[in-house]
Amino acid sequence: MTQNKKKTFLQGALILVCANALVKLIGAVFKIPLANLILPAGMGLFNTSYTMYTFMFVVATAGFPTVISKMVAESLAIGKQREADRIFFVAIILLAIVGIIGSTALYFGATYLANLIKNPRAYLGIMAIAPAVLCASLISSFRGYFQGHQNMYPTAISEVIEALGKLVIGYILAFLFINKSIELAAAGAVFGVTCGTFLSFTALLIIYVINKRKREYSTVESIRTHKQIAKELIMIAIPITIGASVASLTNVIDMAMVVGRLQSIQLVTEGFISKYNTLINYTLFNGGVNDDLANKLYGLYSGYAVPLFNMPLTIVVALSISVVPAIAGAIARGDNSIARKTSESAIRITLLFAIPCAIGLSTLAGPVLLLLYKSALAESLLQKLSIAIIFVSLVSVTSAILQAHGKMNIPVINMFIGGVIKVIINYTLVAIPSINIEGAPIGTLVCYFVIVALNFFWIIKITGAKFGINDFFVKPLVSAGAMAIAVIFIFNSMISTGIGVKLATLPAIAFGGIVYLLMILLVGAIKQEDIEMLPNGREFAIMLRKVHLIK
Repeated sequence: MTQNKKKTFLQGALILVCANALVKLIGAVFKIPLANLILPAGMGLFNTSYTMYTFMFVVATAGFPTVISKMVAESLAIGKQREADRIFFVAIILLAIVGIIGSTALYFGATYLANLIKNPRAYLGIMAIAPAVLCASLISSFRGYFQGHQNMYPTAISEVIEALGKLVIGYILAFLFINKSIELAAAGAVFGVTCGTFLSFTALLIIYVINKRKREYSTVESIRTHKQIAKELIMIAIPITIGASVASLTNVIDMAMVVGRLQSIQLVTEGFISKYNTLINYTLFNGGVNDDLANKLYGLYSGYAVPLFNMPLTIVVALSISVVPAIAGAIARGDNSIARKTSESAIRITLLFAIPCAIGLSTLAGPVLLLLYKSALAESLLQKLSIAIIFVSLVSVTSAILQAHGKMNIPVINMFIGGVIKVIINYTLVAIPSINIEGAPIGTLVCYFVIVALNFFWIIKITGAKFGINDFFVKPLVSAGAMAIAVIFIFNSMISTGIGVKLATLPAIAFGGIVYLLMILLVGAIKQEDIEMLPNGREFAIMLRKVHLIK
């Protein structure tokens, strides 16, 4: 791959980073006031419905976007545009079929599924989100096709439209139904997801039709048949789908298990009563954890800690999407050296973003929760969960790298091993009265650490990539450590002057970000070639070199 090809990869990632950052901002604008509106009980129902949708969507379509992207990129690398279009046509037919099946199963099985996961009041939300499986299935075919062209704009546009639809429609419906019942309010909020996916699909269809008119084809292309393409799509997608299904199924089992194991606690500790007094005050409390209190505790974890935990993963999702067609195209051209360098670059950039996010969010967990939710009840949950940002980020990118090299089964096996470990840890820890819901983030942390270790082993073995401890880990950790010290100092200094926690939080975060950027330049964690790959990066690199911040 040439310099321009690498530039395409990083610019594509940057486009998605910007779009995903906007999506996360929109999501925060949706979920933060939503959590304040429907409270932990409503968030428990909302996230139960959304988790069931995610599982069904993953089972139906998870492997296809990556495979479509990979196959389209490979065909384009050897000049077969007509074959790339045929791949898309076959994919959208397959995904329409599985999407219809998935939506039907979720809608008519809503009551059964809600009872199965021990949260029967969530059935309305599951029914409301069921049609989104079909829309999301069709969306994944379009996104995979455009990503195979390394054109990230359609994906970016559709993600923003989807988020806006979810925000506007979901919150309005929740607000209208809140006085009727918490179940209807949660279902209204989750129906916004369905509306958002429909709007996103409509936008992608329009973009595809416009681009189709501009397409040029070679008259001498020798392309595969529909049957051959369908066979390859399915055979490659199955392992990826199984792997993603394992992770998604683990989350569903985890959700049901957390609620169930909480309910098994017959007598809570004095510390538990003191800490979660505000939740207990609105619950029929008999000394143990009943189903209502269990749902509230799960809502506290899934509705307050998890959304903040997911926010920093924006960068990584973008890198994962961009890295597959970039590496697959390089391999199709026989350029294994560039495929290896792209892998190394993606992982290094991932760590540069994930490590400060993890340490920063853990350091200011309480103040951030107070700023956004007016409650720091989930502080210890978020502190533990934040550290897992590093490993979840690496899992996303390393799995994409292995898939781009055609090693579809390896991430599946590794995900399965990690999922089993997570289930065992959660089953054991959550039922201990002194640990209770705190066991959930511990299970997540250990699970993804194990998966990352296994993925790294195979990437090194397959690609020969080199990950120097100093460049990849020590420099980002030292920089993030300096950032954390600066954040604590600024925050405490402002608090000591009488400024409230909320007013002190944002300046501390901003100052910490500046310190981190300066530190990674001072220790040489960012390489000149990475800066030059960004838009107008060459001029920026020259400026930094003049002040001796890069070599």
